[in-house]
Amino acid sequence: MAKNRHRRAALAKQTASRPTPETDMQTGPRSSLGHTLNYMSVITIPPARLANAFAMADQGQITEQSKLFNLIEEHDAHIFGDMAKRKRAITSLGWQLKAPDDANDSELKRTTELEQMLRENNGFEQMQYDLADATGKVFSMVEMEWKKGDVWLPECYHYVPQQMFVTDQDTGELKYNGTGMPEELRPYGWIKHIHKAKSGYIENAALFRVLAWTYAYKAYNVQDMQRFLELYGLPLRLGKYPAGIDKKSRDELLRAVRSIGNDGAGVVPGNMSIEFIQATAAGKINDFLDAVHYWEEKQSKAILGGDLDGKTTTEARIMVYDKVRREILLHDVGNMEPTINQQLLAPINMYNGMFEPSRMPKFKYLTQESVDQQKMVTVLEKGVALGMEIEVEYAHEVMQIPRAKEGAALLGKPAEATPLNPVDNKNKPATALNANPVTGALSRLAALAKTQGAQAVDAGLQPLLDRALKGLDFQEIASAWLAGLINDIKNGADDSQILEKLAESWPNADESALQDRLTQIMFVAEVLGKLEAQKDMLG
Repeated sequence: MAKNRHRRAALAKQTASRPTPETDMQTGPRSSLGHTLNYMSVITIPPARLANAFAMADQGQITEQSKLFNLIEEHDAHIFGDMAKRKRAITSLGWQLKAPDDANDSELKRTTELEQMLRENNGFEQMQYDLADATGKVFSMVEMEWKKGDVWLPECYHYVPQQMFVTDQDTGELKYNGTGMPEELRPYGWIKHIHKAKSGYIENAALFRVLAWTYAYKAYNVQDMQRFLELYGLPLRLGKYPAGIDKKSRDELLRAVRSIGNDGAGVVPGNMSIEFIQATAAGKINDFLDAVHYWEEKQSKAILGGDLDGKTTTEARIMVYDKVRREILLHDVGNMEPTINQQLLAPINMYNGMFEPSRMPKFKYLTQESVDQQKMVTVLEKGVALGMEIEVEYAHEVMQIPRAKEGAALLGKPAEATPLNPVDNKNKPATALNANPVTGALSRLAALAKTQGAQAVDAGLQPLLDRALKGLDFQEIASAWLAGLINDIKNGADDSQILEKLAESWPNADESALQDRLTQIMFVAEVLGKLEAQKDMLG
C-alpha cells in the first residue's frame, strides 16, 4: 500500500502541468432539483396521455415521458423486478483492466495500479448500476465529482434523473435542464450512457416506450379487479321510493343504500325501502388474474426475451431461455464497456498522464461462464490423445484455474505406496489388491514393448496398451512370475487355470476382483502378441 502511495505521489509531480477538472457540480445541491413527480397520476394511464407524452418527446421535450417511465417502474413490481434482473446481471460480473497485448512491464504495472485505484474508488460499483438504468430508459446520466489526492479521481458519482434533461432538436445532444434553461454538459464532468432498445432517435428508442403501453392496459385490469373484490359476494342493494318524492329525499335514500353496504346499518323513511337482490351468477377472480398475467408475460418478453412460468417448463425451453438470457447479457455488456472506457478511464488518464491515449488499457467485464471442470478434463485428455496441440495457457484458461505465481506452493501427486511382493499378500486384506499402481516387471515389460514396437505397431495399439497398463492395480511382482503367466496365456491356458494362479498369489481377494485382473492381463497379452507379430513381419 505504501509503495502505491509513493508511485501516485511521483505521478502527481509528473502531471502537475496537465489540465485539471472542474471540482464544482453543474447540477448543484439536490435541493435545487425540480421536476417532482405526481405519484397519483399513473394509477391508470389513459392511452391518450401516453400518446401526447411520446409526441412531445419526439420534439425534444422528454420531461413528461421520463416522468412516466420513472413512475411506471415504481408502480409496477413486475416491471421493476425484471428490469432489476437486467441491471444486476451486469453489475454482478467481475471486471478487469486489460493492457494492450504488446504492453511492456511499465504499462503492465500502471495498468495494475489503475485497476486497484478503481476498486478502491468510492461508489464505482453503484455507478455501474446507475448507468444500467439506460437499459430501459435509453440514457442514464451520472455526474462526476472530481477530487485531487495523490491523483485526480472522481470522489463521488451522482445519478441525475432523466427528466432533468432535454434533447437538442437539431443535434440530438442531451442538455441539462435543471434550471429551466437548457445548458451544455460540462466536458469530462459527466458519464452519459446510451442504450437503445430499438433503432431510432434517442427520444423514441427506449424500452419503456414498449412497456408503457402494457402497463396502461394492465392498470385497467388491476383497477377492475379491485372494484370486483370490493363488491364480490355482496347482494345488489336496490332502494325504492314512491312516485312524486322530491330530490332531497331521493338523495337521502341513495346515501342510506350506499352506507348500509359499509356500515351494516341505515335509516330510511317508512314510505321507502331497500331491497337486497342476490346475484344468480358469481364472477371469478381468475378472469382478472389471467388478464394481468397476459400483460406480464408481454413485459417479460420485452425485458428478458421470455418468461419461465414454472408449470410447462421443459429442459429444451430452459436451454433456449438461458441462451437468450446470455445473448441479452452480452449485448448489455457490449454497450457498457465503451462508455466506461471513453468517459471515465479516458478523463482519468488525461488528468493524470498515465498512458499514451493509444496505449490505454481497456475495461472488460468477465463474461466467461463457469465450466464443468470434470468434463473439460476429459475433453482435454481426448484432444491430447488425438494428437491435438493444446497450449498449457489455454488449458488453464478454459479450466478457469489461474497459473501459479512465482514461488507459490504447488499441488503434487501423492507419494506411491511401498510395493509388496505377492508372497507377502497372503496375510493382507483383499483391498490391498487395489491399493498400488502397476510398477516393477509389468511396467518394464510395457516399456520394452514400446521400444521394440515403436516403428512397427499401428498408432492405435500403443495407446490401448498404455490404457490397459494404467488400469491394472497389481502390486509389483517378479518378472519371472509375470513372464510365466503371459506364456501360459499364449500357450492356451484357459481362464480357470489363470485364475487359480492369481488366487495362489492373492488368496484373500474375492473372485470378482480376480476376474477383473484376469481380463486386463489377457488384454495386455493379446496386445503384446500383436506387437511381436508385427515386429516379426517387418523383421
